[in-house]
Amino acid sequence: MAKFAFIGAGRMAGAMVRGLLRSGVCQASDISVLGGAGASAAQLSKDTGVKLAKDTTDLLNGADVVIVACKPQQFANLDKAYGELTQGKAVLSVLAGTRLATLQKFFAGARNIVRAMPNTPGAVGQGITARCSLQSLTANDQALIDSSLAGLGMIVDVPESKFDAVTAVSGSGPGFFFEYVAAYEEAAVALGFTPEQAKLLVRQTFAGSLALLSASSETPEALRNQVTSPGGTTRAGLDALTAHKFREVVASALIAAKNRSEELGK
Repeated sequence: MAKFAFIGAGRMAGAMVRGLLRSGVCQASDISVLGGAGASAAQLSKDTGVKLAKDTTDLLNGADVVIVACKPQQFANLDKAYGELTQGKAVLSVLAGTRLATLQKFFAGARNIVRAMPNTPGAVGQGITARCSLQSLTANDQALIDSSLAGLGMIVDVPESKFDAVTAVSGSGPGFFFEYVAAYEEAAVALGFTPEQAKLLVRQTFAGSLALLSASSETPEALRNQVTSPGGTTRAGLDALTAHKFREVVASALIAAKNRSEELGK
C-alpha cells in the first residue's frame, strides 16, 4: 500500500487523514504525521491510530506522497531537511496562496508537485478541491493524489492562473455563505422568531433549496422565477435586494478576496 506523510496536523490534515482511512486506500500504519509545537499531531494520532513521527526523517522515511498541510506562515520557517528528504517523492500542498514556483524552490528534488485548494466543507466530505500540478501527472501519481483528496469531496482540475479566483469562489465561499446565513437568522429573529425557530426555518430552507437546485436541470434564475409572482412577497424582497445592489455586493466580495489572494502570493 502507498504511504502518506503529513507535514502539519490541523483541521484540513485531519479531514484528509480520515478520508484516506474511510476510503480504504491505506491503513493507519501507512500514514505518518508531524506537527509543530502544539498537540494537534499527537491528538490526531490518538484519534485515528496513525503514526506520530519523531522527527523529519522518521516522517518521510518510505513515504510515497508528502502532504504539506501546515499553516502558510509556518512554511516560511520549515526545516530545510524537508526539501532534501522529499527527493523523488510526490509533494501535495494545500497551503493557501503558495505557488508552484515557490514550492518547487523548496522541494527541488520532488518528482512532481501538486497544489490544491480545498475548502472547509471537506471536513464532512462535502467540499470541492481545485488542483494543478507542476508537470503532467502520471497515472500512478494521479491515483495517489486523488486518493489523498477524495475524502474531502469533489476534485476539479484548474490551471494555476485561476487559483486566486478559486480561492475567492470556493476557498472563501463558505465564509460568505455562513455570513449570509447568520444575517438571515438575525433578520428572522427581528421578525419575532426565537433563535431556535429562526435556526430551524433558515437552515432547512437553505438546505432544501440547495437540494432542489442540485436535483433540477433548471437554472437558479428559473427556480427563482417559479416562486416569484408579480406583486407578491418574493418579488417585494427581490426588489429590495436589487435596490441595494445585491449582485454587485456579492461580486465585490469575490473581487476583494481574489485581490487579497494575489497580494498574499507575492
